[in-house]
Amino acid sequence: MFKMQELIRKSVKVNIFLIAITVLVCAAMRKFSFGAGILVGASWIMANFLLTINLLEIAILKRTSKKLLLLLLIKFPVLYISGFLIVFWKLFSTLSLLIGMSITMLVLGVSGIWLSKRQKFGTSCQI
Repeated sequence: MFKMQELIRKSVKVNIFLIAITVLVCAAMRKFSFGAGILVGASWIMANFLLTINLLEIAILKRTSKKLLLLLLIKFPVLYISGFLIVFWKLFSTLSLLIGMSITMLVLGVSGIWLSKRQKFGTSCQI
């Protein structure tokens, strides 16, 4: 079995690398707002993913409720209101936000498939 932490660590590293390259390409083309939108979209979805993983880990392992309450207060009001404001204020194009989110989701999917292919039996995962 592979550990979920290995998947998360590898995905974050690959995601940072791909987003940095994408933002640099956008900067070279003088599309600074578009590149910033990609960076914001990728950052938002990665924060959402990491908070969700932490919430699931707390729920499965039945850890302290103080940390659960803190994560719930960060994730739902703060993260989702910030996501709403990012879209509402229209500082970045919707396409750039979606590209940033898509790159992150693609990296997570490919990393999960790659790590599960390394295993001999199925896609079992251990937290």
